[in-house]
Amino acid sequence: MDFSRFASFSFSLLTITAAAGTAAAQSEINNDRWRVTVSPYVWATSLDGHVTLAGRRAPVDVPFSDAFEHLEAAVMGDVEVRKGRWGGFVDYQYARTNEAVSLLGVPVELGTRATSVSGGLAYRLVDDPLGGRTVFGDQRSFRVEPIVGARWSKLRADLSTPLGATSKGADWTDLLLGLRVEADATDRWTLRGQVDVGGLGDSGRNSRSWQALAVYRTPLAGGAVSVNLGYRLLEQTYQQDDFTGQSFDWNVSRHGPVIGLSLTY
Repeated sequence: MDFSRFASFSFSLLTITAAAGTAAAQSEINNDRWRVTVSPYVWATSLDGHVTLAGRRAPVDVPFSDAFEHLEAAVMGDVEVRKGRWGGFVDYQYARTNEAVSLLGVPVELGTRATSVSGGLAYRLVDDPLGGRTVFGDQRSFRVEPIVGARWSKLRADLSTPLGATSKGADWTDLLLGLRVEADATDRWTLRGQVDVGGLGDSGRNSRSWQALAVYRTPLAGGAVSVNLGYRLLEQTYQQDDFTGQSFDWNVSRHGPVIGLSLTY
């Protein structure tokens, strides 16, 4: 998908949602107390794209079936704090991979390290009742939340060839705009979709992410535990020339099924 069209679509969607939220009758949020949700998760990612460093372009191709074989380390999770219609979140991802690739017919080793920290605020713009209540006593509802925040990314690629090794890395921070949509399908099941874009207006670096989750919730010791199942994608592009004229080009998408647990108290 062309990124400029994707960004335009996202802005249009936010505008339409804001207009709908102003015109629609919104239900009261029944519980106005502070809520904290901690969600560790495992993301079995396929990697697609390419990395260019020191004038050498290496393909990145790790299928889902080989994801754990090439994964050397991973830490992933997010924390969300809510009160009334407002929410704040931080999502952390770190993954280190290593794979054997072919460069001009020569076998080489490509190692990648990617760290991403996203954080921001969400506002419950639409909260329309669906009828009935959840297992926690809250009104079942359909919810729409615009998101604004930032994403900090740190990338590193290590290429080992018979002629020597080359390493290159970069880090940057992007403005993040997004939209989250949720619906309580039953008293225990919630469906959630989220999309966001970063790096708007900068052709040398941009990102986009989306995820779709089915969430099963049950009470636990005065709080709640949830099992989250779904699919997630994060696509990042970064281009930079150093003082020697060599280009560092990272164009990699990570996508695959995600499973996690959430504890809310």
